[in-house]
Amino acid sequence: MNVDIITSLFFIVLAALAAPIISKMVPKKALPEVVVLLFLGVLIGPHALSIASESASIELIAELGLGFLFLLAGYEIDIKEFKARGGVVASFTWVFSLILAFGVTYLIFELPPLGMEGAAIAIVMTSTAIGTMFPLLKERGVLETPIGKSVMTHGAVGEIGPILAMAVLLSVRSEWLSLLIVILFIVVTIIIGLVPTRARRAGGVVLRFLHMGAESTAQTTVRGTVVLLVGLITLATVLELDIVLGAFAAGFIVRQALPQGRQELEKKLDGLAYGFFIPVFFITSGMHIDIAAALEEPIIWVVFLILFILVRGIPVFLGTFAQTFRHELNLTMGDRVVTALYSSTALPIIVAVTSIAEDAGAMTNEISSSIVLAGAASVLILPLIAAAIPISQAEKKRHPAGGQVALGVDDDGTVRDAKDPAAPKDVLPAAHNVAWDEDDLELDPSEI
Repeated sequence: MNVDIITSLFFIVLAALAAPIISKMVPKKALPEVVVLLFLGVLIGPHALSIASESASIELIAELGLGFLFLLAGYEIDIKEFKARGGVVASFTWVFSLILAFGVTYLIFELPPLGMEGAAIAIVMTSTAIGTMFPLLKERGVLETPIGKSVMTHGAVGEIGPILAMAVLLSVRSEWLSLLIVILFIVVTIIIGLVPTRARRAGGVVLRFLHMGAESTAQTTVRGTVVLLVGLITLATVLELDIVLGAFAAGFIVRQALPQGRQELEKKLDGLAYGFFIPVFFITSGMHIDIAAALEEPIIWVVFLILFILVRGIPVFLGTFAQTFRHELNLTMGDRVVTALYSSTALPIIVAVTSIAEDAGAMTNEISSSIVLAGAASVLILPLIAAAIPISQAEKKRHPAGGQVALGVDDDGTVRDAKDPAAPKDVLPAAHNVAWDEDDLELDPSEI
């Protein structure tokens, strides 16, 4: 193998190791790891130290990292949230943001909205970095509050909407044909979401078979998920759609097969994805950023940062007046502003969209670098502003900071519950077991 490839890969994985260490050194997680990954990529890339370069082999790993990123995004989607009032409001809010983004793209940048560069700029202004915000929401202790639920719902739509828009507007096919394919995907998605319980249980037989080797060297559940991921990415490539759509579909399908989740599979996928593939994607994306060129005209990325707030944040702020959640707690004005600020953060989809537009020759590296820099600034600055805004006292009393512990078994074997971590162990529902899930036991032998 080429020595340059191995050397580049070494510096990339070294940067991947350094990123979480640097991120954790900053109090209260104020410096998201994804931002560190990008800037370490800038540091080792051709626009700085030039000690790493992107070959075809590394590019393939990065593409798989992008696939895993959106597979996990699709896996986190709960279709029940979209059926609720909050999901409907969030969907209409995103559509309004997209229309507003098209108008801004045409009026300010004088770009045709349906051209690839104009569409790319419009799409990035409507996205939400929900994966980046998740740990920050958990750290602040608002994940299970109306604020957290609102941000997660808007964030989910802020991922799905841009992904579908990318498939239609950034495809090499004609818009109408891409739209037809995406509509077909949505129809199939809805059908999967409405699969009868009996049919889903029948599918559990396959899951049992896969699970037989889950804890051995076979790792069948992980391998099966990877086959699904690569298979749908291949299908998307054959149909000349972006691989993001195939990866997202793979994650959604896995989630529908495991509606209650599976801690064992989730841990392994997280280890595989976040341990190697996803960091490589962000670092190689950072290697493309010409930060010197972007800083020569700082007004460009500052304008984009403001536009993120205007195009995404204001519609979300207005949408909070129409949303209700099962907690039945009213949002204060400060709560609504915090929700809008968190929802205005954007980075992972920005990196994906600008990479596609730049590779297609529709966007210059200078503009792409400025947009990514604005995205990085959004996940750095906006959460800090949000943290300075007091949330309602009712939420603090009901959901104290640090109380959000996921239902399950800790590493030390302690059973905990998200809603009441201090509850006696004998009244807690059965948790997901690392070796076997409670939903596996729901199968009636007579139904197999």
